[in-house]
Amino acid sequence: MDSSDVPGADEWPLPPSWMWICQECTELYKAMKHAPEVVNAAQEEGDPGVDYDPLDTVVSTQIRLARHIATQHASDVPAVDPSCERCTSDESRQMPAVLVLEHRARHVFAPPSIAGLL
Repeated sequence: MDSSDVPGADEWPLPPSWMWICQECTELYKAMKHAPEVVNAAQEEGDPGVDYDPLDTVVSTQIRLARHIATQHASDVPAVDPSCERCTSDESRQMPAVLVLEHRARHVFAPPSIAGLL
């Protein structure tokens, strides 16, 4: 069983109030939530044959928000989630601390099915 099998695994959590107090968190969160629309609009308006890779935009906006939280709000990053395979993996214990914090920061703003991927 992985995080995608858990009920609610695809539901986006309501971000905590401390994120809305931080202007950069707010801007990064909004950019992340609008990224799929931006990619779709670029695909619709763009030239045929041009690769508008949604992963470049969608994933990178999540990474930027997670990095900001990990570096600027480390005390607000949740503890290891024992139900998250990524949090509890041996690989995570060998990663640089900032990457571990980035992963755990995703638990603040992303559904379990997404947080478990990065």
